[in-house]
Amino acid sequence: MADIFGSMFRGEGVSGAYGADPSTFDFGDMFGGGARRARKGSDLKAVIDVSFEESLHGAKRSVTHRIPSTGEQDTLEVTIPAGCYDGMKLRFKNHGEYGVNGGPRGNMLVEFRVAEHPLFKRKGKTADVALDVSVSMYEAALGCTVDIPTPSGKKLRLKVPAGTQSGKSFRFKEMGMPDAKRAGHTGALLATVNVQVPTSLSDKERAALEKLRDADERVYRSGL
Repeated sequence: MADIFGSMFRGEGVSGAYGADPSTFDFGDMFGGGARRARKGSDLKAVIDVSFEESLHGAKRSVTHRIPSTGEQDTLEVTIPAGCYDGMKLRFKNHGEYGVNGGPRGNMLVEFRVAEHPLFKRKGKTADVALDVSVSMYEAALGCTVDIPTPSGKKLRLKVPAGTQSGKSFRFKEMGMPDAKRAGHTGALLATVNVQVPTSLSDKERAALEKLRDADERVYRSGL
């Protein structure tokens, strides 16, 4: 500062010491006056709880929030898109906090918190849906047919081939959720087989399984 003011009184001008054009030099910047510049207001956030049915078909919701600086209320009409996923956000411009010194308003960010479904699990942010299908070890070994539900309420017939292993998935195209990011597109339904092993056996079942085991000549642990 001493160098700057010294150069001024010596008639050198501010530019000689500060590296700026004296005609455009702003002393407000030197002393913190930059705070008077126009600044955009901060963004605000709201969270909407959405049921699985609403995320499937879409819905509308009114959201009223309060502006912190003024206390006034602002109401938004929010369209919940069909296929919205947990954590999805919508941005509403100029509905946030007011700007400073004539700056523009911030935005309102609306986040959806989608409830879990007892059967269907979303695959991240995609429109694909996972479904666990439990079968007995006998059905997995011999093969079977299982009627499974879809998010839309339709029924599908899943054919489980003989010898199917636990964890095997079957993909049904366009039977998942609507794609919130691509209108007119629907995700897939991924049905994953979960082979259930009995935790207890009757004497008759145990005797039958022991006979099958003794007659089985396959090698299951080669290399161990």
